[in-house]
Amino acid sequence: MITIATAENALKNIYLESVIYDINKKTNPFLTMIEENTKTASGRNARIAIRCGNSAIGVGTETGALPTGNTDKQIDVSVPLKNLYGTFQISDKALKSASIDPNAFSSLLSGEMENLVSAARNNLTTMLYGNGKQLLAAFNVTDFNSGRTVIQLNAKNIGNFSNGLSVAIYGANGIKVNSASTTISAVSTSSNTITLSTALPANKNDRFYIYRSNDDGSFMNGIDSVFENMPYGLNLDANPELSPYKYSEGSSDLKILNEEEVMDFFTRYEEHCQSMPADIILTSSTVKKAIFESLRNTHSNISVTELAGGFKGFTFNGIPVYSDIKCKGGTLYALNSNSFAIHQLGDWDWIKDDNGSFLHQIAGTPTYGATLTRYCDLICDKPFLQGKCSNYSANKWKD
Repeated sequence: MITIATAENALKNIYLESVIYDINKKTNPFLTMIEENTKTASGRNARIAIRCGNSAIGVGTETGALPTGNTDKQIDVSVPLKNLYGTFQISDKALKSASIDPNAFSSLLSGEMENLVSAARNNLTTMLYGNGKQLLAAFNVTDFNSGRTVIQLNAKNIGNFSNGLSVAIYGANGIKVNSASTTISAVSTSSNTITLSTALPANKNDRFYIYRSNDDGSFMNGIDSVFENMPYGLNLDANPELSPYKYSEGSSDLKILNEEEVMDFFTRYEEHCQSMPADIILTSSTVKKAIFESLRNTHSNISVTELAGGFKGFTFNGIPVYSDIKCKGGTLYALNSNSFAIHQLGDWDWIKDDNGSFLHQIAGTPTYGATLTRYCDLICDKPFLQGKCSNYSANKWKD
């Protein structure tokens, strides 16, 4: 007879390990490349040494004094660990219907766990390309009405909005484009539109991102956090040597980020870093297509490669390129994966009660639930080795 105890045992001893692997190693090649570190966790925070500069190799005469090398600069920061959760639910009826046949029971649990993994991957990828704030929706410049107050959204995002919600809207270049007092004045679930209390100004971005204004900081720091003015609370004005390289297209007309533009970015990025430390390029699918088409049109050799985790891509300037639908349109990141780590108290695990049990009936419902959790954050200890190219078009193509 299959019971709740049987299901709990299967979730713990059969499915948990594979779920952890699928979430950590099959979500994104960049996440697969970086290390997982439990040594820095202290209480609710991770204590990290942010480093900049390199020890010098000096020269001198045969009989003179030895040269003095430069000591690496180090700034200690404390970053709160975020709380990531994944929920598993199964109805009593489904459990009883599958309890007679072990194969049906296995299929039932497998299907529910696949749903959990899929949701975890989606949320983790969203946070990976973010800045620690909750992304509510993204839209194109073509989704405005003529008054620049009504915005057409994807149906799956309309539920993120309510009347009176205060929002912050950013262009693909990371610059805020709306006034501080902007709120949602109307939400239509029939037309999947929201109405802003104040009109957005004319802006050359063709892709925009809506965040909750008063964000509580519960989301994991993503790659964009490195390019904030004060990453992890660091003052880059006081520590300019820590600054990553940021290049934002500044012409009056939007350009496509093709081979020529990317090479110009990498030249500037290499000058900034005094090296070429990037080992992966992350970008949007439209940028990847533009680079690919540009390489093909110039009859350049296109080398297909397999990235960490079995993901596919091609190389540009010897560096693997991977596109992701969650990456901001018209944006490209040149990243040194060795500078990043997931700092955590431990890997994914079920939240257990005092008796070690984790699958319980949800109060007032004929459903059983369990919660998978991971206390962690993504942190970069060498921001100055990272590069970002942004504010290019995500929609138009050059002839």
